[in-house]
Amino acid sequence: MKHTLQVIQKAVSYLHAKQVPVIFYDQPLYALAKQVQWHWPEMFGEAMFVVMMGGLHVEMATLRLIGHWLDGSGWVQCLVASGLTTSGIADSFIHASSVKRTRYAHSVSAAALFVCLKRAYNQFCEHSGTQEQKSFEEWRSGCENESVQFKYWSTVLDLELLVLSFVRSIRTGDFELYTDTLQKLAPWFFALVHAHCARWLPVHLRDMLSLQEQHPQIYAQFVDGHISVSKSNRKFSCISIDQAHEQLNAAIKGDGGAIGLTENESALARWVTAGPEIVRTLL
Repeated sequence: MKHTLQVIQKAVSYLHAKQVPVIFYDQPLYALAKQVQWHWPEMFGEAMFVVMMGGLHVEMATLRLIGHWLDGSGWVQCLVASGLTTSGIADSFIHASSVKRTRYAHSVSAAALFVCLKRAYNQFCEHSGTQEQKSFEEWRSGCENESVQFKYWSTVLDLELLVLSFVRSIRTGDFELYTDTLQKLAPWFFALVHAHCARWLPVHLRDMLSLQEQHPQIYAQFVDGHISVSKSNRKFSCISIDQAHEQLNAAIKGDGGAIGLTENESALARWVTAGPEIVRTLL
């Protein structure tokens, strides 16, 4: 990890001498990087590097969090009975094996829960007198106090909307929404005993909240929407930087990529040397 940080620092300083490197990691590597920063502050301190947890990996963690909350609730059986998916695929949503499919399932689930909630409220308004009318929030709060099952599924809806709000912050590059949703999600990792994220997500959140004071230029770029990247001009199409890295890794490991070359030193050297030159020629 120390060597990685040194290489990144040299590369960034060569391109822009005053630029502070911003690095995205998944949770295990993020933990190692933060420990390196704390053990060698004079070389890799928080004033010299901005180390972040990748948005894709945070989303995966939150989807597994919801799966933990929904496990055994009958949610999977509801998805199968509705014809949304098959039983085998529905079981994989609990562990978020596929981010795209799991996100879609929770989007449909949140929409269905909200429709049911509004229908129940409309029925309450139709059968109650004028003097007994309550606002939607008052009625919902009263039902949560009266019924444990209502409270459970109301909490599911809130949690799903919270995760979808986090996804929205990445898609739109909204840094304020990003930090706001992380603050609301962090207690859930403690409540459901997801030890690694409970330990390191607050550290990442602290770094983001102190970014304006410690690195105002990087904070200004994040506020302008550069916390995520876009490969097209379409709206709501930004992706987190670690996801962009994963897509580049997939391209490298595809046909004609690095798979198999690592065992042949000369072939790997030719591929690494020729690749950038070919791209430069094509561009």
